[in-house]
Amino acid sequence: MLDDLVLSPDVSFYIGALVQWGFLMAFLYSFVSSINKPDKKRVWLSLVMTVSYLSSLFIDIQTVLYLDFFYFDMATIFALVVLNLIIKERLIFAYLLVGLSVNAILFLGMHLDTVVYNNYEPWLFTIVYSWLVNFNDFAMVAVFFIKKDFLGLVKAKLCIYKKLSRSV
Repeated sequence: MLDDLVLSPDVSFYIGALVQWGFLMAFLYSFVSSINKPDKKRVWLSLVMTVSYLSSLFIDIQTVLYLDFFYFDMATIFALVVLNLIIKERLIFAYLLVGLSVNAILFLGMHLDTVVYNNYEPWLFTIVYSWLVNFNDFAMVAVFFIKKDFLGLVKAKLCIYKKLSRSV
C-alpha cells in the first residue's frame, strides 16, 4: 500500500527535467524582463539556480547517492548566501533558502535511511521525501514568476523575528 504513495523513479525523472526547464525559463524570463532596468537581483538568483540544477545533467542518475544531492544543495545554499550578501533580495532568496534547506535535510535523511540503516522499504518518511522534494522544487521555480509571498515564508520570518526580539 505504501508503494502506491511513493513517486516512481520514472515520474521523478520527468519532474526533475521539468524543474530544470523551469529554472532555465525563470532565468530567461528574469533576464529579458530586466533588460532596461537596473535591478538584476532575480537574474543573478535564477542564474545560480539554473547552473545548480542543470549541472545535475552531468551526473549518472544510476550511481548518484542521496549524499551527493545533499552536497549539491549545500553548495548552492552557500553560493546563494554569498550572492545575497551583495544583492540583498528578500523574497526569492527566502524561498530558495527554505526550499534548498528542506531538500538538503530530506536528502541527508534518505542517505541515513538507505545507506546507514539499510532500509529500502517505503515508510512515512519515504513518502514525505518523494512529495516534498518535488513540491519545494516547484515552489522555488514558481516564486520567480509569481513574485509574491504565496506560502507566507517572509511573513512568518518577520513574525518570528518580532517574537524573538520581544523575548530578548
